[in-house]
Amino acid sequence: MNRIDVGALRAQVDIVQVVGAYVDLKKDGREYKGRCPFHDERTPSFYVSPSKGFVHCFGCGAHHDVIDFLQRYEDITFQEACARLGGDAFRPSPEARPAQRAPQVEQAGGKWVPLMPVPDDAPELVQGDGWTVPVWNVKRGKFSRFKPVTAFDYRDSQGRLIGYVLRCEFEDGKITPTVTWCIGPDGAMQWCIQSFPRPRPLFGLDALADRPGAPVLLSEGEKCRAAGADALPMYVSVSWAGGGKGVAYVDWSPLAERDVVLWPDADDAGRQAMLGHRDYAGRFHVGVAQLLKQAGVRSMRVVDPAGQPKGWDLADALAEGWTPRQLATWAAHRVAEIDVVRG
Repeated sequence: MNRIDVGALRAQVDIVQVVGAYVDLKKDGREYKGRCPFHDERTPSFYVSPSKGFVHCFGCGAHHDVIDFLQRYEDITFQEACARLGGDAFRPSPEARPAQRAPQVEQAGGKWVPLMPVPDDAPELVQGDGWTVPVWNVKRGKFSRFKPVTAFDYRDSQGRLIGYVLRCEFEDGKITPTVTWCIGPDGAMQWCIQSFPRPRPLFGLDALADRPGAPVLLSEGEKCRAAGADALPMYVSVSWAGGGKGVAYVDWSPLAERDVVLWPDADDAGRQAMLGHRDYAGRFHVGVAQLLKQAGVRSMRVVDPAGQPKGWDLADALAEGWTPRQLATWAAHRVAEIDVVRG
C-alpha cells in the first residue's frame, strides 16, 4: 500500500469506532475518553481526538494514529492493520488482548530523544485551565504537572515549534523547566522535562530569520527577551536556555555577521555570563562575548547596568514603569564597545 493510500485510509476510517471496539469510551467535549488499554489505571486518562486523528494517554504517554493503535493492540504488522481497516466492515479479533507496555518507571533510566520540530499531532502542552498535561520527568521517573505563569515557545528559523521553557513562580522562588516532545526507549512519544539537544537553539530564531538586517539585543532569560521585544522593537530580541551555566552549550552561529548588543543582569553572575571571568585559580571561563567572537559577529557592544539594584534586568525596568523611550535613552548612555578578553 503506497503513501497516498495510507493517507486516504487514515482519513476515511472512523477512529472512534475502531478504538471504541476495544475501549469503553465516553464523550468528553470534542473528544472521547476511557481507561487506557496499555497500562493499568483507575481514572481515565486515555483520549481519542477524532478531529486530529490520534489517541493519547496522559498517564503512560501512548500516542497513536488509528493504524498504530490497531498494530499495537492486536500485535500485528503495519500491512495487516491497513488490510483490516480497509475491509468492508471492521471487526476486532475475538482473541485480541492489548499488548501491555512496560511500566513507565522502568524507562526512567532510558534515553528520551527530543523530536524537533514538534509534530502537528502532538497534544497541546498547556490546556485551557492553565495547567499542562502530565509531563514525564525523565530524571525522577514520574509525571508532573505545572501551571506556568508563561510558556515560552521556542521556534526554529521557519517558525516551527521546537519546545518550551516554562516559567513557574512560587512564594519562595521560581523554576524554569525545559519541556520537549520526546521519543522514549520503547518508541512512545510524550512531553518530557528534557533539555534541547546540544548545541541548543537560541530563543528568537524565527524573529532573526524575519529581520536579517536588524541589530540584535541579547539578554539573559526568556522573560528579558520578551521585554526587549516589547520595549525596543528596533532590535531583534533574543536569549538562550539554561542561563549563565548554559552559554557554552548554545548554537551562536545564527548571530554571525550581525550587530549585537549584550544586556547583562546587574550582578557578578550576569556580567560573568556575558563577558567571561577568571576563577580563583586563574582559569578563564568564556562568556557569551568570547563565543560570539568565535561565531563571527560583525560588532559587539554591552550595556553597563552599574548603579542598578543587584540582579536588576531588562524585565525589571519595565515592571518598575520605565517607558520604552526612557529605557532606550538610558541604554544609549550606558552602552560601550567590548574589549573581548581571551582565555
